[in-house]
Amino acid sequence: MCSADAYLKPQKDTRQASSELVMRLGGAMERYIWTINGKKFSDAVPLEVKYGERIRIKFINDSMMAHPMHLHGMFMQLENGQESVDMPNKHTLIVPPGKTVTALLTADELGEWAIHCHLLYHMSAGMMNKLIVAKVSDTKLSTTSTQAITSTQTNQVDDEKGVEHAHH
Repeated sequence: MCSADAYLKPQKDTRQASSELVMRLGGAMERYIWTINGKKFSDAVPLEVKYGERIRIKFINDSMMAHPMHLHGMFMQLENGQESVDMPNKHTLIVPPGKTVTALLTADELGEWAIHCHLLYHMSAGMMNKLIVAKVSDTKLSTTSTQAITSTQTNQVDDEKGVEHAHH
């Protein structure tokens, strides 16, 4: 069971963002298509970030509806005017109509993660993409860990992740 004070601890990563990922939220009510960066999910190119990178995600809502934008697998720290050490962890950020909301993300979970509007009819109508977190070398991109983990370590890691993501 997760204690409340686990959410009151200072942020571990307080680095400034080294890059910015802009996500323009749009749609057409007449055709009922919802998009990220002008593309519905079936036409979108996945978003790629480097493992360990600290990025700013900038959600710009060009539509006339609020969009609760949800990221699987990692927390975003909502930039709400507080010092970076005190920013709240969020899996879902509400982006009001015509507004911009920013969050910091430490890309610390390898793999392919869904990022989408949590209004499921918006997601199914296209407002979704894939965020790929990968290790980058001079010659290749890898989304798998290079470190071997024993089953005991795996259970310990899973238990720690369960505490971190218990409310998700």
